[in-house]
Amino acid sequence: MTTRFFLIIAMLLVLFGGWLYVGYQNALSHQAKLDAITKLPIYAYVADTTKVAPIMAELKSIPAIKSLVHETAEQAAKELITAYDLPLNEDMISDYTFPDIITITLEPVNQALKSKPVILDILRSHMDEADIDSQSNSYNSLSAELNVISRRGISFHVFSAVLLLLIFVFSRLSFELHVLLLHKGKRHSVVDTIRHQKQGVQHTWSMLLIPLPLSIIIYFAFVYLRHLPQLLPYWVFPVQAGAAFIGTLITHFTLHTFEQEVAFAEQPVQVINPHSEPTIIEAEDETLPT
Repeated sequence: MTTRFFLIIAMLLVLFGGWLYVGYQNALSHQAKLDAITKLPIYAYVADTTKVAPIMAELKSIPAIKSLVHETAEQAAKELITAYDLPLNEDMISDYTFPDIITITLEPVNQALKSKPVILDILRSHMDEADIDSQSNSYNSLSAELNVISRRGISFHVFSAVLLLLIFVFSRLSFELHVLLLHKGKRHSVVDTIRHQKQGVQHTWSMLLIPLPLSIIIYFAFVYLRHLPQLLPYWVFPVQAGAAFIGTLITHFTLHTFEQEVAFAEQPVQVINPHSEPTIIEAEDETLPT
């Protein structure tokens, strides 16, 4: 393989690696918004303590809930006095009636976005809307930002797939045309033809099996060594593999067709008329003499 081909391999490696890097940064932004959602717990103020048990039982069936904490009225009152350093004591608040508090914290996962409406429906079936603090304004703002980041990520991966596919195809075709121009006009033996075909197969497999797998290996090694979470959606890797595979098929069939046309152009066609001498017709002629 020539230096020019090694440069193509290096370019594809950088592009695939850049695709993963930018996609990972977008995934980091997405995860940051999900983490912010976990800092917006849902509070349910239950005045009727007989409803606490059924509410807790229904909420425990939702896997996207990270924590589910029940505090009695006395515990909640004491925590408020301690947290805000209020000039109150237990005797001063003994004449007041406080509701029990259920604090619901969501997991920082995409499923939490779908689970929150279910949680609110459960709470509404047992209590009034006024007794539920879902922090809807902040939550809706974060949800809108998450939708923007998700759409931006999908658009980026689609654009990257199309761009890498085009670069994959045209870089290989330009390389093969360069090789053809260098050997134009030279006579080739059967051995030279076989050697050229073998090199073509090597180039095809090298472009398919070196840049993308190596970039993925580097990515997971970097994630492992830095102890970072794997945030990229796993569907990104099949998309990358699909772009490389489709590019390989396009270049293979394009080059195969091109080689057949070149071979046909270099070898004239002989048309034998039984009533005359054999006539040699060049491949580019469109009509045959009678």
